[in-house]
Amino acid sequence: MPAETQFARRLELAISGESVHAFSKRAGIPDSTVRKYLAGTMPGLDNLIAMATAADVTLDWLAAERGPMRISGSLIVGGEVPDGFVPVPKLDIRPSAGPGSLTVYEEGEPDILAFRENWLRRIGVNPKSARLMIAKGDSMRETVDDGDLMIVDVSIREVVNGAIHVLVYNGMVILKRLQILRNGVLLLKSDNPKYDTEEVPLNEQPELIIEGRVLWAGGMI
Repeated sequence: MPAETQFARRLELAISGESVHAFSKRAGIPDSTVRKYLAGTMPGLDNLIAMATAADVTLDWLAAERGPMRISGSLIVGGEVPDGFVPVPKLDIRPSAGPGSLTVYEEGEPDILAFRENWLRRIGVNPKSARLMIAKGDSMRETVDDGDLMIVDVSIREVVNGAIHVLVYNGMVILKRLQILRNGVLLLKSDNPKYDTEEVPLNEQPELIIEGRVLWAGGMI
């Protein structure tokens, strides 16, 4: 059986029980593109990773049917982490890619999923500092869409010029691209042009807390 046909069958199995439209939205990939993959087209690496994450299957299994389809459902609370993988907690914090929303923590233990350590390092994430969060709102569209699962490196607490950060500002958790001007003014920028850029003057910057840098959201950014 051709490799393309085998991949299509694995993808169909991975998303069984869910509509193509719903899965495409969660994966951040156009509906028509996912249908092409189901018809036998092979995806690139970014879309492959996005689909594996959305379907909660291992990348190796989806790409080449190597290893288990899922690692205990990829949810490993209290379980063993396989060699080469590291646990990444999924925090119930929804940084708003819009006007901003208050931090919300659910009671109990956070969900924990396993990711390959070498893949996290390859995308620039310190594995020990990786956290999963879900974006809320549309101010960062098309880079980060509402409901996207993001990998955030919480060890990065300084401004990386031009990068997307999770911030706490005025009591709200927000998601913005940061830029520092020569005069020291900090700009909070949205990738969606319908949102205005906000300026944070020097005297207000101590009130802004950087909680981490977003390095992946359905694809590398």
